[in-house]
Amino acid sequence: MALATLPALRDRRRLFVAAAPGFGKSWLVRSWLAGKRVTWAGADLDPGGNLDPGADFHPAAGLDPGSVEHWLVVDDLPALDTAAARTLAGRLDRLHPDVRVILVSRAPWPGRLPDGSAALDAHDLALPEPEVGRILAAGYGVDGPDLAAAVHRLTAGWPSLVHLAGRHLRTGDLASLCAPGTALDAFVAERVLDPLPVASRRLLRRLAEVGTACEELVGRRDHRTLRLLSHTGLVVPAEAPPGSYGLAPMPHWLRPVPALAEVAERREPLPEPARRRLHAGAATWYAERRVWAQAARSRSLAGDRAGTLALMREHGTAIVAAGGAQQVIEACAGAGGDLGLLRGEALAVTGRLDEALAQLTPLVAGRAVVEPGLAWRLGAVYYARAEHRAAVDALRRGRIERADTTDEALLLSWTATVHWSVGDDDACREHAHRALHAASAAGDARALAAAHVARALHAALSGDRAANAEHYTKALAHAEAARDAVQATRIRANLVSRLLEEARYPAALAGSAEAVTAAEAAGHASALCVALVNRAEALARLGRLDEAERCGERALAINQRAGSGKAAYALTVLGDVRACRGQRSMARAAYEEAVRAADTDGVRQCFVPALAGLARIVAADDPAAARVHAEKAVAHASGPLATRALLAVGWVAVAAGDRPAATAAAVRAEQAARRHRDRAGLAEALELRAAATDRPSAQRAALVEATRTWPATGDDLGADRVAHQLGSLAGASAEERLAARLARGALEAAGVVLTAVGPAARPPHLAIRVLGRFEVVVNEVPVPASTWRSRKARDLLRILVARRGRRVAREELAALLWPDDGDEQRIAHRLSVALSTLRSVLDPDRRLPADHYVCAAPAALAADPAHMDIDLDVFLGEAEVGHRLHEQRRPAEAREVLAAAERRYAGDVFEDDPYDDWAVPVREEARATYLRVTRLLATLAAGRGDTDEAVGYLLKILARDPYDESCHRDVTDLLKLAGRHGEAMRARARYEAAMRELGRSAAAAG
Repeated sequence: MALATLPALRDRRRLFVAAAPGFGKSWLVRSWLAGKRVTWAGADLDPGGNLDPGADFHPAAGLDPGSVEHWLVVDDLPALDTAAARTLAGRLDRLHPDVRVILVSRAPWPGRLPDGSAALDAHDLALPEPEVGRILAAGYGVDGPDLAAAVHRLTAGWPSLVHLAGRHLRTGDLASLCAPGTALDAFVAERVLDPLPVASRRLLRRLAEVGTACEELVGRRDHRTLRLLSHTGLVVPAEAPPGSYGLAPMPHWLRPVPALAEVAERREPLPEPARRRLHAGAATWYAERRVWAQAARSRSLAGDRAGTLALMREHGTAIVAAGGAQQVIEACAGAGGDLGLLRGEALAVTGRLDEALAQLTPLVAGRAVVEPGLAWRLGAVYYARAEHRAAVDALRRGRIERADTTDEALLLSWTATVHWSVGDDDACREHAHRALHAASAAGDARALAAAHVARALHAALSGDRAANAEHYTKALAHAEAARDAVQATRIRANLVSRLLEEARYPAALAGSAEAVTAAEAAGHASALCVALVNRAEALARLGRLDEAERCGERALAINQRAGSGKAAYALTVLGDVRACRGQRSMARAAYEEAVRAADTDGVRQCFVPALAGLARIVAADDPAAARVHAEKAVAHASGPLATRALLAVGWVAVAAGDRPAATAAAVRAEQAARRHRDRAGLAEALELRAAATDRPSAQRAALVEATRTWPATGDDLGADRVAHQLGSLAGASAEERLAARLARGALEAAGVVLTAVGPAARPPHLAIRVLGRFEVVVNEVPVPASTWRSRKARDLLRILVARRGRRVAREELAALLWPDDGDEQRIAHRLSVALSTLRSVLDPDRRLPADHYVCAAPAALAADPAHMDIDLDVFLGEAEVGHRLHEQRRPAEAREVLAAAERRYAGDVFEDDPYDDWAVPVREEARATYLRVTRLLATLAAGRGDTDEAVGYLLKILARDPYDESCHRDVTDLLKLAGRHGEAMRARARYEAAMRELGRSAAAAG
């Protein structure tokens, strides 16, 4: 909601808030003005009467005594005509300069707002989709991103409708949300429709019938009514209707809120003659603007079957191209001849591939040579199904005479595309060049777009990035000139693929969102799947694994419904996500299914990545099979795919302990990555080079270079993975070790499972917890008390950890552990026994050097923090980094790091053994750091206006220090500022009680 918008309007003396019932207008104003001097006037206000609060001004409770600003709020102001509005504006002008005014109404201000005024309307108050999801989950216990999107689409973010939907969905489903007798039906009928003027209800009903409209289509007579409905939120902005791609200038399209339209349509149905006249008029309007898809739809709804088919015969190809394939399918049902051919193309575009084949196959039965228009359409269907042999056969049957027509150019373009998909460089190049010549001879923009796509694909196959970019730019320009939404969406999806190949992940993510939206609007199922797979890969690279998996699963479902072997693309990206999460069995199943689907008919572009993924996932369990998969991937790879195949060979060699083979693969992968501008491939090749050597200096050099390469891609997971590896190297600096811990936390938070690289056994992971209860965890298994056999060995570790890597003299240890024993020889022996016991607990299999965890010199002992995961060290490091980020004015990053530190503080150091004097310094240091971290988090939350979070942190401080005066005062002030006066009074009472215990008064302390 627009609550955060209101403070930005403080420089205006007047604010006018207008929206339909249920948009939370009054709640919004009350929330913002909590704790301020406010006079409320009701709906019975006389615009010509006296408005000055004067002596009758009644300030709200909890008023800041230093404030001189007064607010006058007129709630539920009735609709005004121009004269009444002018009179009211005059009265407002005569108010005292310190009085600010908010007018709240269900109707917009007539005409121009008075000077010095600002306005909020329903579009400012509507809830965005994420907020809808939060309300459904937190308020009503119904969850799911698809559900939130569906509710937002149905309600357009209308707050009351969202809450009514949440209540309904507790026991009902979305399909029955607007059914007769539901709470939403009653609300819309009684609170929204019944009070509307007759003209508004009539226009709403017409809009519900038409669906998407604009001022010009509605008609000049209803312009004012349409604007009123728009300002109050009954009509909302809409996407352009299908088939209107390229319409210029593009109108401002509108539609009624779908839930409102459904209720209005049912309660006040249009008479059939009026309905037909409405659609006939719309058909004429659309035809005049060459929006043939909508003209055909409107003619059909008007009952003009003959006129609809005439439009299809004349403009059917343009209708499909402009995104009106569904209209063609419906209009041409049962038709034969050219209309049957057109319907087959439309079915293929929408992903109904089996039906498309059933429509087109009979047209080629028994014919060795067919028309080029039939051949390319049938070949495109087989290509969409990933049946490339059948596609080549269908395309070869197309008749090419002079190669100067649109259909001939499209036939050659599709032939080049099929050869690209199977990796046939020569055939792809030949047909792409012929396609461009034919398209140029035909002079058709649609054919030129397809030909340049074919040339771009060949350029990608041969590694010519500049030519690839040039041809895609030209292709998109021709597609837009032809108003060809189908090809434009295909081009946009392919451009995102190019960004992914170059590891430009943030740009790819932004482009994929546009590509998905464009493909949905065009109804282009194949382009939608490509866009979704691209989006899934970009999301996965940026660490958003849940969203990536949802995109991949949606693409998979679309492909599976279509019966397309291109499901292999979605399966591969799902395999990548699951492998990243450590879901090895699920990842392997996805890769194996992708390999089967891609290998059926040579989908080279997916076969290689699927094989590479499969090789890496089975490397540990079946090295021989992994090597076969990886080598097969290299044998089939061409162009940018070579990098991924070579990386698979290298990682399989690392798993098998074959360092020379891994090094050779790393070198070749680096070369391939540089050739194709693949920064991610280059960074991973550097990681592979580090894993392939046992020389620490070479490992460090490769990983340092990788840390400089990953950030340029936006791949935080890759950057964190390398930071974790770099901090784990022997001799890593304290800063590198801290960075490694932070990186590990970020990877774990993203759901990434870190796996060991290489055949050598890794040292056991040792975690020591001293915040709260002392605990030692080896390989994620807590060490039981019985394992220690000696409390002195356990205490020895506690002392060494508390000194945080500093040496502790043996004499000091003896005095701390055996203060009452004066026999130096016996104490020395006891210390040796305790040290031996300690080492056996930390490394029970004796696989590591004796000083791996504890370094023993003749005069002193010291723990080695580089080989231990100590929560205290991580906590103090996170606190330091968080404060540094805050000083650098990077509040979002500071908040993230500080919040992690606050969560990590499970209690005071050695809280389960509170009486050891030697632990006091480190305990006090950690406690003071925690209070400072939590105080800064509260400050950051208050600065964002998040009162609940700020108060929550302050209460945590008071739980540990109930006498913190400034903290008590801050809690009270924040609650008062938020208008939560009852909570503020209780907080004040706690403050006063704490001060009385200290013998002080709260007033004096404040």
